[in-house]
Amino acid sequence: MLRRDDAGWTNPKVIAILAVVFLCGSAFGAAVMREYLHAKFMPPAGRDFIYHGKRIDFDTLKTDLNLSKDQERTVSQVLDDFGKYYQNLEEQRDDVAEAGKRRIVAVLSPDQRLRFYRLFREQPPSSDQP
Repeated sequence: MLRRDDAGWTNPKVIAILAVVFLCGSAFGAAVMREYLHAKFMPPAGRDFIYHGKRIDFDTLKTDLNLSKDQERTVSQVLDDFGKYYQNLEEQRDDVAEAGKRRIVAVLSPDQRLRFYRLFREQPPSSDQP
């Protein structure tokens, strides 16, 4: 026979089960999203080679090509150089974009500047606010 206080959302067992299900779902979702976002949006690590949009890691190259120790060292160095070069390109791209943004903002009226910053969902610098 069910007692009135054992049924419903106030039962500690029900709350505990719901909390465990929620936490497990959250942890699984976070892990999947992290892996997805990492694969899609992170720049390549220094140990990956990207050619025509296809990414191949060093271990795959080493195994599938049966590289000798000398070849491993050379390929590893090339991939490390590639990673550094890619990082430098990303930094230069950001610098160029920022310089372009400053040049555009310089020719805009105060009202246009505010709308420009809103387009990019940015807070305008305090000097651009009315």
